[in-house]
Order: sequence, then C-alpha cells, then structure tokens
Amino acid sequence: MLRPEVVKQLECPSVGLATSWAIGRKSIPCESLQAVRADFSRKYWPFPKGAIAKSNSKSNSLREQGNAAYKQAPNDPDRTLQLYNQSICMAEEGSKELGLGYANRSAIYFNRKQYRECLQNIDLARRHNYPEELMNKLNDREKRSKQILEGSSDTPAEDRAESRHCSIKSCLELTDDGKGIRTKRDLKVGEKVLLEKPFLLVVEPEWAYQRCDYCGARKALNLLPCSGCTAVMYCSVECREQSYQRYHQFECEIVDDLQLLFRGPKATRMFHVTLRLFWHAVLLYLEDPKGFGKRIKDADEQVGYRDPFALEPADYVLHLLAACPEEKPRPGDPSSLTGTCVSQLMSVLMYVLAVEENMSVANRLQGTTSQEMLLTVMFRFTHHTGRLMDEKMDEQMTCFYPFARLLRHSCAPNAERVMHGVQTVVVLKRPVSQGQEITVANDEKMTIERASKAKREEIRNKYEAVQLPPCDCEGCKADYPELAALEVDEHLAQELKMIQTEPDDLVKQQALLDFIQRHANVYPKRELADAWKLYRPFVTKDL
Repeated sequence: MLRPEVVKQLECPSVGLATSWAIGRKSIPCESLQAVRADFSRKYWPFPKGAIAKSNSKSNSLREQGNAAYKQAPNDPDRTLQLYNQSICMAEEGSKELGLGYANRSAIYFNRKQYRECLQNIDLARRHNYPEELMNKLNDREKRSKQILEGSSDTPAEDRAESRHCSIKSCLELTDDGKGIRTKRDLKVGEKVLLEKPFLLVVEPEWAYQRCDYCGARKALNLLPCSGCTAVMYCSVECREQSYQRYHQFECEIVDDLQLLFRGPKATRMFHVTLRLFWHAVLLYLEDPKGFGKRIKDADEQVGYRDPFALEPADYVLHLLAACPEEKPRPGDPSSLTGTCVSQLMSVLMYVLAVEENMSVANRLQGTTSQEMLLTVMFRFTHHTGRLMDEKMDEQMTCFYPFARLLRHSCAPNAERVMHGVQTVVVLKRPVSQGQEITVANDEKMTIERASKAKREEIRNKYEAVQLPPCDCEGCKADYPELAALEVDEHLAQELKMIQTEPDDLVKQQALLDFIQRHANVYPKRELADAWKLYRPFVTKDL
C-alpha cells in the first residue's frame, strides 16, 4: 500500500490507492467485501474529514474579486458572474453578504440587457438582507428594467424552459438478451427514436458555479446556492429540492470530502455518478429495509426488473442490479483480476467515507444489518462504472442515461447520438427494419468511416492483456471496407451535388433524407456518409 504522503500527491488519489492495494495483493481479489473492509484502515486515506464552512469574509473577498474582474473585462462578464456565484455560495444564511451578492449579479444582468434575470436577482437581494442604505440604487435599477420590459414582446424565459422527461418511441423494446434496443416496426432515416436527459449527472469542479448541479442547465449563470454547503448551485428552487431528495441530503455534509475522493481526470467523476446511483439504493432501503433484500434477489433472478421500459424511474437502480450481476473475475485474465481488486478497494473506500463517516447516513442506518447488502450494491455499481456512465458526450459533465446506455456499438451504426444541450438525441442515419437492433458508434474512430477492420481491432485490443473476441457487429461480420477505400459512385455523387445547390433549407433537408432512404440498399457508400454529414446539422433545429 502506498504511503499516505505519496497518496496525497497523486493526481487521482482514490484510484491510485486502489491500484496499489491490488498490486500488493498480486491482483488476487479478496473472497468477500467484508474481508476487504476488515483489511482497510482509515490511515491509508491521508485526507482528514472536513468541510469548507460558509464565511462572510470569504464572501466579501470573492465579491470584490468579481468587481475587479468586471472592471478589467466588462465585455466578458462570465468570469465576474462565476466569482459572484462563489461569493453567494460562501455567504452565511441571513447575512447581508448574500443580498449584496445577488444585487451585484443584478447589475451584470442589467448591463447585459437580461432584464428578467436582473429583476429576479433584485428580488433575491431584497429577501436576503440587502442593506437599506443602498436600496435606492436597487430601486432605480428595478424601475428601469420594468420600463424596458413593458415595451418588449420577448417570451419569458420560464415559458421557453425545456421539458425534463425522457421521450422514447413506443415501438422500441429490449432485445432478447437484454443488452440492446430493437424496433417493433420499420423506421425511416431521420426519425428521432430517443430524446433523453440525464437521470443523474455530476458537473466538473471548474463548472460548479456555472451549471446546475441537478439538471446541468447553465441559465446564464443565474443560479441559486445550497444553504448548507459551498460547493453546488441550482437553476431553480425545484432543482434544488429534487437534488436534496435524490442525493444531496447525503452529500451536503461531505461535499468537500467527495471532491478529494473523486479528484483526478474527468473519467474519475464516473465514480461520483456511481455514488449518486448508490444513494437511490439507500433511499429504497430506508423506505423498506426488510423488502429491499427481496427486491435485490428478484433483480438477481431477473424477476420484474429486467426491462427498463416497464419500470418507474425510482426502480432504475434495481434494473441496473439486474444488468450488473455479481461476476467472478475471468481466470487467466490479468486485467479482469486487477479490475476486480481495484473495484473492491474503491468500493470500500467510497463506503467508508460516504456512509460510515457521514452522519447524515450513518445515523439513519444505525441498528440495521445493512452493511453487507449496501456494500455489495456499491461494489456492483463501481465494478460496472465504465459501461454505465457517459463521460465523453459533454466535457463539462459526466452523465447517466438509462436508455441511451443500452444502445450497442456497431462499426457500421444505423443511428447516431447527437447532443442538444444536456439532452441526448438518437436519430436514425439509415432505415431500420422491424426486429432490427438500433446501434450507435461508441467511438467515432471505431467505424468504417474512419478505420479499416484491422485498425479497429488494433484499437479495441490496445489496452487489453488478453485478446478480445472479434467484433461481431454488422460492419465486421459483413467485412465492410473503410469508406475511404471505396471508389466514387459518379451517379450518386452527381445527385448529391444537385441537392447541395438547393437554397431552401427545408427542401434540402427532406431531399437529403430521401436520398439516404432511397439508396440504403447500396450501403456502404461514401456518398451516403457525405449526405448524412450534410443532414446532421438539421437534427436539433426543430427541438
């Protein structure tokens, strides 16, 4: 095991500690998680438990930094708003510093001609002890904002708010093996079969004061603080309440410990999303301690929780347990053995810091026999983190999409995931027949558009200790060539060139879809890929 002073210096201390433990065991997993817990000593984790308390003096300092930043760069106010947001988070409840932070923020929105946001912050300033002697300035700003808005016909931001539900084509269903999604009817090119916002997400630390911790919305940095900690903000009271109900009631006390626990490259935040999934399991356990064990058993036996299409969101965690069974490491596969070891120690470390040392959880579990069961849940989610979470779609967040994650990879995919804000949109790039599986490319480098079959296999096995079985997707089974190796089809190229000259975007959009649909029987063709590239920008225009 690494010495504590070494762990402190690591870029990613938690994974480094878990990896050193696995090396010390020569990649031989423990027989049980209880044995790992017994072997783990708190001294191995060198960071003392602590929390950054709210502080009016720090709030004042951050607000002054924001003032200086605005004077230095008035045409780039985002840095100023970020500092004001940090000041608001740091201000003590009931203090005038909180009101001053909102008032300063209202001035930025007024100067940016965002008058609704300006008025919202003026109202917040008044409700949070803004000094009476400064009220004239605030009243004047409010009066001018209302006068400007009275002459404006802009739609209020609230009326433009995006819906938060997951929209799925009714014809979709789980494949027989439970690991993919197929259609029950024929579908055409361009059909959007899935529009899904994250069920859970974690915002990157450097964006914590610019995006909502619950839904990921940016909302022009017009965010509300948590009253208990200094590390998260929300775009609305609703998001703040939802966050608290689903996970922040457990994280608020330990939010600064979690920042150390999940310090490291962006991929490390996948473990934080895993922890937020785990909180859903804890909520189910607290709701019915006796029945929770039976529900896990039902999930393990594939009774009732196998099909996410038939479940309420509260039960997604049970579906994941059904999809992430307890697996023994593959004999003779060093990466499998090491991976199991790392997951074991990582799970115990997360459990100790987030549950055992967290009074908001430990007190509610006191007197129960929950440890073994919950530790097992933690391990199963942690061990399968890589296949559950999505850290590549958005550089500012790591997300969990319950349905999009079920789409299997293909080197010749018939669909594509396109991001629209935080929403992932799955749109068909080729016709899909009844009973056919819908597939996407998990990595653009692993497609016939970008690499040969030999190159794709090389990429797949680059970091594997044991050779993986050959890819069995449509493109590899049919041995499709790399598109660059195909000759130009003059007839198709000429037809596509004519479509490109169309000045009307709506006409061009439909012509591109018709082109791909009509010539789908000659796939793969370079011209079909080119047509899709031309159509792609239209995907999110009508959302």
